[in-house]
Amino acid sequence: MFKFILILLTCLSYAGPASAQRGLKNLVGDYEGTYGSPPFHLRLHVRLSSPATVTGTLDSVDENAFGLPCTSFVLSGTQITFTVPSTGDSYNGEISADGNTISGTLIQGSSSPLVFNRMVHAANSVTENSASLNRSEWVHFGPDGKLFYQRTPKGDRIPDFSSAGYRGGGLALPHVSARVRVSPTGSEDDTQVIQAALDRVAMLQPGVHEIRGAVELAPGTFHLKGTLHLKTSGVVIRGAGSNGPHSTVLEMTGQPHLAIEIKGDFKARQLGSPTFISDSYVPAGTTRIHVANASGIHPGDTLEIVKPVTPQWIHFMGMDQLTRDGEPQQWVKSDIRVLRQVSSVQGDAVTLSVPLTDSFDAEFYPGTQPAVIREEIAGRIAETGVENLQIKAPNKSIGYNLDPEFDGIFINNVLDSWLSGLAFVDTTDSVRIDLHAERLTVVKVDVTQYSAVTSSAKPFDFSVQGSQILLDRCTGSGDKVVYIATQSHSEGPVVALHCRFSGDGQIEGHQRWSTGLLVDNSVVEGGDMYLRNRGTMGSGHGWTIGWSVLWNDEAGVFIVQNPPGAMNWVIGGKGAQWATIMPGSTDKVALPHGVIEARDQHIRPDSLYLEQLRERKGLSALKAVGYSAE
Repeated sequence: MFKFILILLTCLSYAGPASAQRGLKNLVGDYEGTYGSPPFHLRLHVRLSSPATVTGTLDSVDENAFGLPCTSFVLSGTQITFTVPSTGDSYNGEISADGNTISGTLIQGSSSPLVFNRMVHAANSVTENSASLNRSEWVHFGPDGKLFYQRTPKGDRIPDFSSAGYRGGGLALPHVSARVRVSPTGSEDDTQVIQAALDRVAMLQPGVHEIRGAVELAPGTFHLKGTLHLKTSGVVIRGAGSNGPHSTVLEMTGQPHLAIEIKGDFKARQLGSPTFISDSYVPAGTTRIHVANASGIHPGDTLEIVKPVTPQWIHFMGMDQLTRDGEPQQWVKSDIRVLRQVSSVQGDAVTLSVPLTDSFDAEFYPGTQPAVIREEIAGRIAETGVENLQIKAPNKSIGYNLDPEFDGIFINNVLDSWLSGLAFVDTTDSVRIDLHAERLTVVKVDVTQYSAVTSSAKPFDFSVQGSQILLDRCTGSGDKVVYIATQSHSEGPVVALHCRFSGDGQIEGHQRWSTGLLVDNSVVEGGDMYLRNRGTMGSGHGWTIGWSVLWNDEAGVFIVQNPPGAMNWVIGGKGAQWATIMPGSTDKVALPHGVIEARDQHIRPDSLYLEQLRERKGLSALKAVGYSAE
């Protein structure tokens, strides 16, 4: 039986007359067909990579087989042929007058009739784009030297991600003066000694930006049988280094537990009466909304903007039929809420300081509107950091979500804070950033996993559910681990910049709808990057992410799919591009690709985040966060 395993068609360059070149262009599209009994479902994708060159891929959907090369794609008049050198098989077909059908024969020892019919995609479904060399059609330098953003017919665009990071991006992390110094006691547990020092600093009067001071840990090994709690603004814990003979090591001992918790409270008080979005459609990436009544809204206000999760929207997303082992799976369970500050108000138009990373379509909210609520938020802590130390857990096999865990750092209800120069060794979940964390920088943090994971579920090096989060120059190694993941209701921007991981793990949108992730100039050696539908995986994770971008990245495999009504982009990605079905689906047709541009070549700007930051805040902002201003 012939195995078609995603045949990558290396195409002939055709330099014929203009009419022939128009024929190449008209051939571009997606086709599907079947052959044999029982039928094998095939999909043919034809792309135009230059005015005189076509490329293509062929998917064998039933075999879930993708990624192997083929040669000799030839178009002559209405005749098309291609071959598979590894098997000696070939296809000869004729294109119909309207260009919607290719009728021909698959030759594999014997001949089998095979007809490809052009697939009609929904308006939102955009497949691989024939971007110009070194340039994305969706965001590129315009004639004025500034970034130009292509928009969909509804106005959606790639967001500005540059507000991710400490204090909204572009500011250096502060150096906090040491107020208390602690050395290892040599006892079995140093938890209380360190906690007492943290509590002492927390009692000091705050200075500029509420900063109180740092607890400085001497080189050596501290033993932790319990959890350290940072729960007051302006308190920092700093070691002497994360590696080497003079490093500071927090070695976790005793029963499994969390090493450090950084957590305030979250108290929201409604101010005045809510209003609602009056736009019939709010595009992703915008900073402007129109509301029914803006009289009570002023610059500097904090707004909670609510995206209703309705049966109509869940049905549109195809998430109302998730079934696993005969049991229904529930996708997004509650309304999606995002906090944004007001930049300006003009009439009923409200401009936000940070773009919305999701769209709002009134078609899916019959009888209701997305609420806009002016709120006062209290209780969150700020200017808190952990610096220059190692957190080490026992090396033991772990069944994730089955066995007790030695976890690293948990952050929630925190603003304008940071993790810097840390190393984690064998922690299960190393860095978890929860829903009400905003404007955080995690820089030069390394996670090394030696422990074996025995479960099908995988732990996370960096788990993100907050907003305006920057993971900068983070690294890691290990197998059976998710290196970076967004979680449910994560409303970006979230940026992974110049990160590098090795092993068979992934960077991915993980579960139940998040938006606004940028993975920029990052590498997964031996692993993958996914912006996809996870279907019934994880009790119904379904569509995990939308309106997200992989920019100038490298991975073994990219799976980037377009959700209904949304888009995802892989631009300048080096690695195989796979098409897959939704896990748990009985439909054997692969889901639509996201936008794929400049495959296997990096493009300008080299870093989307840094260029967006430079345009918004100037060259000094790049220097402040440790990058040259070239």
